[in-house]
Amino acid sequence: MTGTSMDGLDIAFCRIGPQAEMRLIETLATETVPMPSDLRRQIEASMGGDLYTAARVDMDLGRWFADATFNLAQRHGIRIDLVGSHGQTVYHEHGRTTLQIGEPGYLARRLGCVVAHDFRRADVVLGGCGAPLVPVFDQLMLGRRDETVLSINIGGIANLTIIPPLRHSNEEPLAFDCGPGNMVIDRIMERRTGGRMMFDAGGAEAARGAVDELLMTDLMAHPFLTAPPPKSAGREQFGHAFTDALVDRINPQCDDDWRDLLATVTSWTAAAILSSIRGHKIEYVFVGGGGARNTTLMTQIEAGLGPGKLHDLRDAGIDPDFKEALAFALLARLLIDGEPGNVPRVTGASLPGLMGRLTFPP
Repeated sequence: MTGTSMDGLDIAFCRIGPQAEMRLIETLATETVPMPSDLRRQIEASMGGDLYTAARVDMDLGRWFADATFNLAQRHGIRIDLVGSHGQTVYHEHGRTTLQIGEPGYLARRLGCVVAHDFRRADVVLGGCGAPLVPVFDQLMLGRRDETVLSINIGGIANLTIIPPLRHSNEEPLAFDCGPGNMVIDRIMERRTGGRMMFDAGGAEAARGAVDELLMTDLMAHPFLTAPPPKSAGREQFGHAFTDALVDRINPQCDDDWRDLLATVTSWTAAAILSSIRGHKIEYVFVGGGGARNTTLMTQIEAGLGPGKLHDLRDAGIDPDFKEALAFALLARLLIDGEPGNVPRVTGASLPGLMGRLTFPP
């Protein structure tokens, strides 16, 4: 899959066991293939409503997905039986529509196997918002018998899943997008450096700044943050338009101004996550996604959670950088096995359903 940050294609090869109640995932190989700059520019143009570009980049992405996956499989000597391709989201309107591109026929042809894709739209048809879909993975892979588990994923958008103790087998998890993840931070770094740097490595620049409390109060009042779940977000809420307007309003003039802005939006990301779990008794926490490598952000999240609650996803056998890629591999397996891939409590769908469509090799 490629995420909202559009920095690369995450590929995860894995074996998934057939058990309906306890899925076992063995990761064989992973890699992030950097996204070519021309593809990224085309995707951004298509997000602006350029239908001609969207139609062309849909095919170009499909070819790139196929070539990258085939090459990695060849290097590792892996034969592929099934692909779960999330694709690239180019538009998402909560409860109305969602669109992921990256023509799956190229994957099916190049790899000679069935491709599961277009996972989100089936949930929209059932009255849901199409996101998040990762909670099925969270519950199966991270749930614990006697403890409430919080799973946080910080990609371009931050989302979370609250998993009740598995002994309460009839209780569904609660999950939703809770606000910006890396998206706003990344765009500010891109603006500050004229495109030379696309992210704040380790949160180092934010760590050198001071939080603007007035701006922080304003950001925390954003209507998305105060809305109740189910809710989902993307570039429509926190993309370039939002961040560019923020930068233009603050108008940073020197390095210290930029660092203060980065410190503020980093704290905002952490505070949005922490405010989303207020009132829930959380005993065990996992964090995945690119934001897990932002030390400044993670320090603030850990401080807000309290001591001893944060655990490494690797302890559960999951590479935090490839959690979402593994999740859509699992969703592909669930589709093949005829098992639901959504959680109605999470998305607002009227009932559990099969998520995705299948494309067969020619």
